[in-house]
Amino acid sequence: MKKVMVLVALLLPTVLLASVTETVIPSTSDAYLVAAGNAMEDGDFGVALLLYEEAIERDPHSQVALAGRLIAFAESRSFGSITIEVAGLN
Repeated sequence: MKKVMVLVALLLPTVLLASVTETVIPSTSDAYLVAAGNAMEDGDFGVALLLYEEAIERDPHSQVALAGRLIAFAESRSFGSITIEVAGLN
C-alpha cells in the first residue's frame, strides 16, 4: 500500500502538468487558427501573427493560415503594435 501511495504521489504532478499543457499549448494547426482568429477579433494583431506562424509551421499549405498571416502582418504594421525586423529593411 505504501508503494502505491508513493507512486501516485510521484505521478500526479505529471498527469496534472500534461492536462494543463494540452489546454494551454495547442497541438494542431486548427487550434492555432482558432486562437489566431480570436486574437484578430480582439485587435491583438501581434499575437495573431505569431499564432498564424505556428499554424503554418504545422501545415505549410494552409491557405487560411497564409492569408491570416498576411492580414495580421498588415494590421500590425498599420497600428504599430509590433516591429518585425527583416534583414536589411529595418
